[in-house]
Amino acid sequence: MESPFEYYGGKLGVKISYLTTNKSHHSESIKAVPYRTLRYRMNSENFTEKQLRKPALNMDALILFSSLSREIKDRLTTKFGHPKEAIKTSWFAQHYTADRKAFDFYVGHRYGQNNQEKLDLKLVEQYTYNASVLNTVLEMKTNRKAYAKALGGVSIDIWESLSNDVNAFREIEHNLPATRDGLRRKASKYQKEGYKSLISGKLQNSNAKKVTEKEQMALLDELLAKHTNLDNELIATLYNVVADKMNWPEITAMTVSNRNTKSKLVTHAGRNGVKSLKSNVLMQVKRKRPSAPMLYWTLDGWDVELLYQSTATDKKGHSVTTYHNRLTMVVVLDAFNNYPVGYAIGTHETPELIKNAVQNAMQHARQLFGHYYQPYQLQSDNYSIKALRPMYEAVTPHFTPAEVGNAKAKVIEPYFNALNKKYCKLLDNWSGHNTDSGSKNQPNSEFLQKIKKNFPDQDGCIAQIKAMMAKEMTIKRPEFAENWINTKPQHRQIMTTEAYLLTFGSITGMTNKLTGEGLVIKLDGEKRYFDSFDLNFRNQSHQDWQIHFDANDLSHVLAVSKDGSERHILQEKYVQPMALADRTEEDPFHLKQIRDFNKNAVAMIIETRAENSRILEPFLNQPALNDTLAKHLLTDSLGQHKNHKSAERIAANKQALKIEAKETKKEAKTFLQQQEEYYATKVDVNQYID
Repeated sequence: MESPFEYYGGKLGVKISYLTTNKSHHSESIKAVPYRTLRYRMNSENFTEKQLRKPALNMDALILFSSLSREIKDRLTTKFGHPKEAIKTSWFAQHYTADRKAFDFYVGHRYGQNNQEKLDLKLVEQYTYNASVLNTVLEMKTNRKAYAKALGGVSIDIWESLSNDVNAFREIEHNLPATRDGLRRKASKYQKEGYKSLISGKLQNSNAKKVTEKEQMALLDELLAKHTNLDNELIATLYNVVADKMNWPEITAMTVSNRNTKSKLVTHAGRNGVKSLKSNVLMQVKRKRPSAPMLYWTLDGWDVELLYQSTATDKKGHSVTTYHNRLTMVVVLDAFNNYPVGYAIGTHETPELIKNAVQNAMQHARQLFGHYYQPYQLQSDNYSIKALRPMYEAVTPHFTPAEVGNAKAKVIEPYFNALNKKYCKLLDNWSGHNTDSGSKNQPNSEFLQKIKKNFPDQDGCIAQIKAMMAKEMTIKRPEFAENWINTKPQHRQIMTTEAYLLTFGSITGMTNKLTGEGLVIKLDGEKRYFDSFDLNFRNQSHQDWQIHFDANDLSHVLAVSKDGSERHILQEKYVQPMALADRTEEDPFHLKQIRDFNKNAVAMIIETRAENSRILEPFLNQPALNDTLAKHLLTDSLGQHKNHKSAERIAANKQALKIEAKETKKEAKTFLQQQEEYYATKVDVNQYID
């Protein structure tokens, strides 16, 4: 509460704003007299109220306290206290100013070994308050006449008065001495030495320490960094054994604790490991999510926190059921909105399981966007990195494995925690999470024991996980698919079908030869027929082909020659119906496709033979080749005569016209005629005649 009293010209006054009923005046006013009435009475000789000071900028008008009536005086002293005490406190507070330079000094103060230690901020605040109050004390002492006048103009003991004022001044939390002599000594030292005088000797460089030499600190730090995590008492004991031999001062467990706090950067890796150092002490990189889908995939394996029961036969032939089993799921996560673009489930993490998860992700990308789109960047951990790197690098143009031991680099770790909390924890066979994190993350083990026989088997647990992932994908798929439009064209890279099957395709384990029916491949006990409309494939009929296939999509396979130099994508052959009644609208199209291919193949053969004739005709006319068997054989075979230069062209044209006419005639036959001719060649009617 502010004081209404103020000394002016050696006389005690009262601020007029504390007396009137005017609404614009002070809210603490006793509202004794209307402002206009008071102004009139002060200017009239018939009334006792006398003006001590006229109003000025930022200053109230003052009325002589002694000129007020007894009633007004009593009301003022009842509400604001005795005038002299109120003035004294108010006057000291008015002259108090926070010392910004003191704050800067204490913040910048350094002490300890190599001046590496700083003052605690609470001490900085306390020292700043003490310095600011002492500044006011010294100002009061210097201007003791004004100070005495503020106290009523009486004779005073300056240090007694200042001590009383400092003790009464509690607007800030200083801890200056409460006694007269204590304050005097403190102020005198402060006046001579400045800000530094307020700092404890323990926090100054001149303070002697038990551990100061380089050898002492090195020994203590190495004991602290010991991988066996020695406690402070044992470290102090070991240190003191050496100290006794070297005539060093002995230390206590408290000294060890203090050193451990200050040297944690150096000792942390020894006590907790390099992984902990990287995760908890060293600087971390802050990253933001990708701006669009398919820019960044990350993957990892997770032991799903769901239990299932499994029955097996032990070495003695007894049937044993266990209930602690858990499945492993490898998830491929698109970090755009944590969309699980692919996953695979197994009993434990293996390179094959990881490959299946990535393959599943590529298949799902094709379902969403129409092609085997590659992620622009893929991150994994270093598990089986040598075996899996070729697959990773085939899938993405930018493979960036996480740094060894840096778990925080993988955003997928928190995602698994979210799945556990959002889905797994709702199921009765939840196994719990982070066994050392407390009961809130653990199920009731006693109740689990009672219901364990109701746990699902392995297939049932797989169904639970699939349902969980289906729900997760359903929630996030709309946002993921809709934002595909924001993925820039240069980041939309397609994996060819050939590359996909080479990377992820299964193989039959056998080789196949090309026949007129194409390649006949037996998959899951069923024969399937594959062929290619690429004419070059027909030129490779001598090859033994290894087949790469995707069991999820057998519409095409990849045929690879033994040496890998020839690779062809083969389509599954369209099967034409035998019965006329079974024909569909697609049948003629596929039939025509084969006929056109064969027609083009024959035309190519004719053109090649004709071209050979054109090339060989002048060659065979050389005198050196006369009377050679090769010349006569080739000439007879080609129907050539050396004195008819264009005969081969005429013969080729006749042959082409003949084949074309034959094909036209064949196409003119009805399908029924073809069927009849076919059965006529296959069925011996005579065997049915007696």
